[in-house]
Amino acid sequence: MASRPVGHVRADEIVPFWNRLGEIALYPAHPAALTTIVVLAVCHLVGDLPLGFVLDLLVWVALYKYAFECLRATANGRMEPPEIALAVDDSLGWDQIKLQVVFLAINMAALLWLGPVAAAIVSIVLAFALPGAIMSLAMDENLLLALNPATWIAIAARLGWPYVAVAALYFAFNMSRRYAAAVVLPILPPVLSEIAFYVMTHYVVVATFHLMGYLIYQYHDLVGYEPAPPPQLLSRSKADPDQALLDEAAALVRDGKPEAAVDTLAQAIKARGGSETMHAQYRKLLAVVGRRDEQLRHGREWIEILLAQDKDKRAVDIARECLDIEPAFELASADDVHRVAQKAVDVGSTQVALKLVSNYVKSHPKHRDVPRNALIAAKVLAERMGKDDVAKKLLDQVAERFPGDALLPDIASYRASLETIGAKR
Repeated sequence: MASRPVGHVRADEIVPFWNRLGEIALYPAHPAALTTIVVLAVCHLVGDLPLGFVLDLLVWVALYKYAFECLRATANGRMEPPEIALAVDDSLGWDQIKLQVVFLAINMAALLWLGPVAAAIVSIVLAFALPGAIMSLAMDENLLLALNPATWIAIAARLGWPYVAVAALYFAFNMSRRYAAAVVLPILPPVLSEIAFYVMTHYVVVATFHLMGYLIYQYHDLVGYEPAPPPQLLSRSKADPDQALLDEAAALVRDGKPEAAVDTLAQAIKARGGSETMHAQYRKLLAVVGRRDEQLRHGREWIEILLAQDKDKRAVDIARECLDIEPAFELASADDVHRVAQKAVDVGSTQVALKLVSNYVKSHPKHRDVPRNALIAAKVLAERMGKDDVAKKLLDQVAERFPGDALLPDIASYRASLETIGAKR
């Protein structure tokens, strides 16, 4: 894939990860990360309580949720750990645990059915694949895609030796943690020993996720990820123009009247629009009171506004939220699907792109943009998911249904490239 400048930073401006290994190793020692690491380490003591296993599992979910927050912050070029996990959903923490369980199950199956030598080989392969699976999970939020061997192979093939180096560093970090634990833990009292063990474990998890995030950041052009620009913070001299309404809605929520808060913001938005902060708060309150249909309706309307303001990345975020609520969600205008889907691919949200295109084709099978949207979907299927056969079938269907479309030469050329790649495998 050709290199292209994306986001707010060019790849050639980024310090290579091999020149930042010291900073990467010390990343979890930052107060924001270290506080989270220590607090969660202490929380593992709940494992000794009734239902301790379930409670301890929740601690692991919280850790992985924070680790993914660190990974994404790093992938977006922010080198200081976040104070707390806000942008990452709990489901991502659960998916990481499921991913590890599947990898462990494969290892155990190999040992039982193939013997120790074959199991050792399988273990090495999975250790090599794990960083790719985690990076895929962070970028696409799709567990099945992260478990697909074609995904690991595609990421490793695109990144080349840097991926191999990061996989080796991932292994080295974990081995160093085991060595440190073997040296330190025997000399500590039982409770302190347990806490120290989890501090070391959490430290390594956060460091390795930061490392993987930096790999995505450094090679974002190769993996199809666009680093998000830093958040635009309002200066003290420029308060939100709708702050009075936001304060009024907040007061209603504090008084136990969230429905009234929703209606207050809804009337204001309908009458004269609103700032991005007010739209965002309105959506949060809709979720709180369970007005699912209004969330979807507002999502369609706000996406149109965001596109008119050239805020395509934010439009992708809202489309993702709506698709999580309703998998069959469609944009208000079929003409906008290509623009939002292409932006979704550019920022690494390939599942958003695929779902938008799929829903659009089902509802508008004869729309003029079907060929170019199908080409987007085919590239995602082939390049990100390893589904060359599905991509070729999709392109064949489009070529048959739109014989006179101007994009047919491009479709034919891309299909031929898939044949060439398949013949070399």
